[in-house]
Amino acid sequence: MKRTTLIAALVATFAATGAMAQEATYDYPQAAVSTKTRAEVLTELATARADGSIKAWSISYNPLAMAQSTLSREAVKADRHAALDHAMVGEDSGSFALSQHQPARPAPAAFALGKR
Repeated sequence: MKRTTLIAALVATFAATGAMAQEATYDYPQAAVSTKTRAEVLTELATARADGSIKAWSISYNPLAMAQSTLSREAVKADRHAALDHAMVGEDSGSFALSQHQPARPAPAAFALGKR
C-alpha cells in the first residue's frame, strides 16, 4: 500500500510541474531618442541656474549642512576606542558575549516558569 501511495504521489507531482513550465522571455530596452543636442541641454541648464527657475531640489539639498560637532576628532576617537571594549562586534555580533552575561537580578518566578 505504501508503494502505490508513493507512486501515485510521484505521478501527481510530475503532472503538476509540467503545467507550470513556460518559456522565459525578455524585452530588450529600447534606445532613447533625443530631440535636442547635448549642447542645447547644457545651455538650458545654465540658463535655468542663472535665472533661478531650476526645479531640481537635489542641487540645494544638504542635510548635513547644519550638523556640527562640539567634540574634537581626538575626543571622538577616544570615545570610540573606549566603547569598543564593551562593543558587541565580530563574527557572532555579540551573541556569545550576551550568553556569558549574568543578569543583575533573577527573573520573576512567573516569567521563569512561563506562566502569565
